[in-house]
Amino acid sequence: MLNAQQILDEGLLKLEHAQGKPAQVGFDLTLKQVNQIGNNGVINKKIGKVLKDKTELTAYTPYGLINLDGVTGWLLYPGVYDITFNEGCKLPNNRVAFIKQRSSLYRNGTIINSPVFDPGFETEFMGTLMYVHETIFIEENARVAQIYFHECQPAELYNGQWQ
Repeated sequence: MLNAQQILDEGLLKLEHAQGKPAQVGFDLTLKQVNQIGNNGVINKKIGKVLKDKTELTAYTPYGLINLDGVTGWLLYPGVYDITFNEGCKLPNNRVAFIKQRSSLYRNGTIINSPVFDPGFETEFMGTLMYVHETIFIEENARVAQIYFHECQPAELYNGQWQ
């Protein structure tokens, strides 16, 4: 696992819009946007006898910001939300990344769990899902997650539809 200085030295993160900061073995990510997840997602949809090699996302609706006691943020009720961070990433062929919630969210009944960010994955703003089990207010640009990177053997670079 890489430490924060290695992450910064290797330029694994796109920090142009970053609000986060280095952690011991990762980098804190900040909340840019929250979306409500709709219905009807499709994975490898079959059309007749042909397998369509494409994932279709469910409908995402921006979840509105509110002002609570002079603080702008999201009042989230139990459910699953699509979230976007202010930070992006650019992974070479020998790095893989994962995102987990910070302990303060975890202690408040909220879990963030990402898929694998494969070697070659690049995006201006990373995103994943957040599972809210108890109503919570999260301030805009709050540090909510930590990305951590592992070294791996050089691999074929990701070149999928979500690049």
